[in-house]
Amino acid sequence: MKLLKYKIIFILAIASMFVACETDFNNVNQPAEDQVLSTKDGLLLASIGMTQHFSTSSLAPIVEIPGLSTREFGNLSTYLTPSELVAGGTSLPEDNAGTTRLWSRLLRDKGVAESILANADGVDMEAGTKSGLKAYAKFFKAMTLGYLIQNFEQAPINNQADGQATFSNKATVLAECISLLQSANADLAANAMSAEFEATIPGMDFPNMINAFLARYNLSADNYTAAISAANAVDLSSMSVWLYDGSSNRNPVWVFAVDSDPDTKPQDNFGLLGDYIPEAGDGRIDFYLSASSDVETDYGFHGVENAVGFFSNASSSIPVYLPGEMLLIKAEAYAMTDLASAEAQINLVREKTDDVFGVNAGLDAWTGDATDQTAVLDEIYKNRCIELFMSGMRLEDSRRIHDSFTPSNAIDYVSERNRNYYPYPYQEKANNTNCPADPSI
Repeated sequence: MKLLKYKIIFILAIASMFVACETDFNNVNQPAEDQVLSTKDGLLLASIGMTQHFSTSSLAPIVEIPGLSTREFGNLSTYLTPSELVAGGTSLPEDNAGTTRLWSRLLRDKGVAESILANADGVDMEAGTKSGLKAYAKFFKAMTLGYLIQNFEQAPINNQADGQATFSNKATVLAECISLLQSANADLAANAMSAEFEATIPGMDFPNMINAFLARYNLSADNYTAAISAANAVDLSSMSVWLYDGSSNRNPVWVFAVDSDPDTKPQDNFGLLGDYIPEAGDGRIDFYLSASSDVETDYGFHGVENAVGFFSNASSSIPVYLPGEMLLIKAEAYAMTDLASAEAQINLVREKTDDVFGVNAGLDAWTGDATDQTAVLDEIYKNRCIELFMSGMRLEDSRRIHDSFTPSNAIDYVSERNRNYYPYPYQEKANNTNCPADPSI
């Protein structure tokens, strides 16, 4: 019992080292401390702390910040941070607390992954434990880089101890994400993950999770054949989830969007307007939304609903990715070369009734013009907005699929997005001379 007690205390100490001081912006690019990473136990505990911080702290701004910019969420408060985000345009300041949280927390998680990778090869452990540890750290670095480049025009691929990290453009960052995930797959192919590591990070199907993100980033990089291949490699009955116990580790979206009469709630119709409004009978409406009479009062007067689905309570698990995303990735990739195949994938999403997570539209086949690429892409966008609701993906989806749309410089409470990318945080500009100029919008 005494050994178990000390182990729990050690886990909490490691986790708190990586979680604490999230408002301390000095040297946010600095890699995590490595004095605890010279043993197998230290490395495994670091991976636990990294997972805990991401799932409880980083995931909240990943969902909320772009969700406010793309109409997924309505704002019922007068607080400055969400008010600035729902207004958007060039008035969004560099010191917005939401975009700053998004940036700093992702860089912190990325730094822990980099420290694990820097130390893993120098520590003796079972081959399958090392391969699992390295594959997971590579996945984690790719994932955090991916979320950064979804929201910011450029991002630093590697953190630097002196805070002077260099920035790379989207194409370079996505290439790094893909390379990291391919390397993770190679690690697991060379040495199958041990039961020890699987038990360290429960709730994950690592091979399917890695291939799912390979499909996501290849699509974003316009590598359509590779995206289809990676999506085909994912078992759609597999589940990978972020786990919560409802007390010390609470579902972070529940915390900001459900608990205690929240100020941020989902907009009616998933925030969609016109031809994108979900069809009557779409089962995903009741999966994600529960009726509410609340209405925004100062930010467009949109009706809002209560969030349910993956966010019903403090202990609800959140998927790392959804099977429906794989179908929609294939639909979009095929839409570039083979519209008939794209239509077939759209219908698999629309007609789905056996989703492993219960995200089932249960609709009839699409009756739109399958010979019109724009119409096909619009149907894909609509289904991505509904199927992947509150996943942090919509800003990237809108920018990629509707690339000809230019957000207004003025305050805008109606358009599908009011920014393309966010300004870099003030603290990053003050501390890092390599920080590039802000995007124009």
